[in-house]
Amino acid sequence: MAIYLDNAATTPMDPAIIAGLADRQARWFANPASTHPLGREAGKALERARARLAAQLGGQPDQVVFTGGGTEALGLAMLGLGGRSPGRVALSAVEHSCVREAAHRLVERFGWALDVIPVDAEGRVTAQALEQVLTPAHKLVAVMLANNEVGTVNDVEALARLARERAPRAKFVVDAVQAFGKVPVDVGRLGVDALALTAHKIHGPKGIGALWTRAPFEPVFRGGGQERGLRGGTQSAPLAWALAEAAARAPADAPRITALRDALVAQIQAQVPRARLVGAPIGPERLGHNAYLLFPGLTSDHLLNALAAEGLCASAGSACRKGQFSGTLTAMGRRADEGAFLRLSTGRFTTDEDVARGARIVGQAVQMLGGVHP
Repeated sequence: MAIYLDNAATTPMDPAIIAGLADRQARWFANPASTHPLGREAGKALERARARLAAQLGGQPDQVVFTGGGTEALGLAMLGLGGRSPGRVALSAVEHSCVREAAHRLVERFGWALDVIPVDAEGRVTAQALEQVLTPAHKLVAVMLANNEVGTVNDVEALARLARERAPRAKFVVDAVQAFGKVPVDVGRLGVDALALTAHKIHGPKGIGALWTRAPFEPVFRGGGQERGLRGGTQSAPLAWALAEAAARAPADAPRITALRDALVAQIQAQVPRARLVGAPIGPERLGHNAYLLFPGLTSDHLLNALAAEGLCASAGSACRKGQFSGTLTAMGRRADEGAFLRLSTGRFTTDEDVARGARIVGQAVQMLGGVHP
């Protein structure tokens, strides 16, 4: 039986959400924009989910736009918040590929200038690094709440405050896809202008995410006027419910998920003393489900193949950079020849047995590969 320790890539759906979604797909199948009774019922359900999610974010319902996922939400923010005239955009060196691609589109298609904010050895954006980059000419700043690979959490509240001082016109965009449901998110406290999240990282379904924005943005494309004209396309009330439900369930899991991660790291390091944690130390500056480890003297591909052969599901980093050395690790000053980099991540359905078996498999694989590939 497979041991799933790749929850940072995606999570298995909660069976209660699967059942609830199936029931609601049957009952709320009508178009939420239709004026007949079934349409009105779906429309009311959609707005209940929006209000519920907004409350969990500390925002207002009319500030939440449902999207097809985190990538779309971040694309809408990056391309829709900058205004009609070119300016400067600053983003951290470890942003998700969808943020980088959106920034490059602004540069290539609309004449923007791009600045990259360096990170420290733990993958963190410091106030000093941001201050050195920002100017009054910046119109967009993008810094993720927590890194999707190494799990380092940024002090976004302090960074957003600095951005308001140094670049008053800039809109501050936050990728909270990996962090949402694992650390508290209050958009009022953070002081940001846009924040993106998705359901499939918190045991909800794929195909639904959301973008919170302080003020409306310029639509990236025109559709049928749905989502206040900001994102066209027929909405799914059942998927919106599933996102709000997954968001409500996630915080209660955090302490147990963190305890499992801590046990996993301890058991692996007991078997492989040379294994080193990459990113921020275990504590409040690291996501509680993330264990990113370096095994000197090995290669990531060999280690992943050995683990997969024993039924252990893990990754070397973001699934969006398959076959490439991590841009996040490069920005942190790491090199591919240092050894095998491995991301293990716990979730709601991880068990103590999974942790024990997983650590044992990692230890055996490292011992075996150390003899085959010294």
